[in-house]
Amino acid sequence: MPDEAQSPAPPTPLAGLVITLIGVVGFAGWIALGLTLLGITSFFASFLFFWYWAAVEQADMKQWPQSVLGAFVGLGLAWQSHWLPAQFGTPGLIAGLVVIVVALYIQIVNWVPIAINRSAMLFLTVLAAPILLEKLDPLEMAKAIGLGALYFGAIVKVLTMLSAPKTG
Repeated sequence: MPDEAQSPAPPTPLAGLVITLIGVVGFAGWIALGLTLLGITSFFASFLFFWYWAAVEQADMKQWPQSVLGAFVGLGLAWQSHWLPAQFGTPGLIAGLVVIVVALYIQIVNWVPIAINRSAMLFLTVLAAPILLEKLDPLEMAKAIGLGALYFGAIVKVLTMLSAPKTG
């Protein structure tokens, strides 16, 4: 339980309410923007990114690039696990599994943490679910992840700047 001892204290009930309201407005804004201007339909992918970055990386802007890149790597790993067997049958299935095993090994030994990381493994796990994989449009999913990451990153950056203590 050493991680629990170092975790920040949970917000007060009032701060929790404010965070919840900001989240609801932010999510509603993203859905409205995505539907009306950007043609996004895979909102779950952008929400998955935000959940990962906020919950696991505490919405730390220093962790944003690797969280985004990892999401794209996870998407690529999931997509290739469907595409290769569809194109090449059993040899494609074997090749796809080898790619995933190599990526898992790279993540375990932490050789390329900017790209093959916890975010990549989360996205691989979720997007490789058969019901999602059958309907996976990798370009739509990439658009949802990328634009969602920019949107939520911008909101967190602005909120961080607004809540920074004033000096002087």
